[in-house]
Amino acid sequence: MAAPQTFYATHSPLTDPGKHAALLAHLPTDIASVSHITQGLIYHYMMGAYVTGYQSPPERQGEIDTRTMERILGRLSAMDPRPLTAPRGFADRMVGCCRDFALLTCAILRQAGQPARLRYGFADYFEPGYWIDHVIVETWDGATWQRFDPQMHDTPMYAAANIAPHLMTHFLPGGAAWDLCRAGQAEPARFGLGSAMPQLSGWPFIRSRLMLDAAALTKREMLCWDQWGLGNDQGDVLAAKDEALFDQLATLTGADASEVLRALFITDSRIQVPQTVTCYSPAVGPHDVTLTL
Repeated sequence: MAAPQTFYATHSPLTDPGKHAALLAHLPTDIASVSHITQGLIYHYMMGAYVTGYQSPPERQGEIDTRTMERILGRLSAMDPRPLTAPRGFADRMVGCCRDFALLTCAILRQAGQPARLRYGFADYFEPGYWIDHVIVETWDGATWQRFDPQMHDTPMYAAANIAPHLMTHFLPGGAAWDLCRAGQAEPARFGLGSAMPQLSGWPFIRSRLMLDAAALTKREMLCWDQWGLGNDQGDVLAAKDEALFDQLATLTGADASEVLRALFITDSRIQVPQTVTCYSPAVGPHDVTLTL
């Protein structure tokens, strides 16, 4: 039987560069270099203006709903046909979010045959006292999964706080957040989009991130604002059988159990990614999306 990590050494339909594969050829794959490349290609639709002072035009906000690496690379190439390592201005970067930094990083690593996967969860280094919705990357170093944040790696704030060596404690995947709150060791209201948007926090938000993380571990790297099945339930309290399912998901996402997760996503309609999901896009608002991958 192949080692579990080998599953993540090949592309998913979402990380596959398709006709733009040549753009990812021969790129460096060490954490510092791949993070630097990604940071020069993606411009965060919310944080970017606070960090750089540049605000992407409103008509480009829809780029944050771009699902596939093939389309992201196509857009980047259309704006600037030079190699991805060439410096480019903010206006020539793809407007995206943490998921897009992570997806591009994962695509670069998988293109080189290096196991990598996205993790959806919460980081504690954006606002004191809060765990903020975030997506990072894990890559296999030959012995264990190494966790890193390609969006923030080596940025002044991140470096000053010495986050990188301790990311295992500064980032919680959705399942770890679920377990912590279930045990009464953390307040669900502290998990979400922070003090500015308290309505986007709590148990429903934690459950949706757990489902996104579980989906990513089956190589379905969804948009951060996609919801389906039990992830669309906005109540604080679930039926006992549904809570038990989330307990199971939390356990499986905390281990290398991709085969079991894949089987569960195929057989259990409560979490199975359907053909149509609800996309709560910050750019265009809630709408149904029919998936083609």
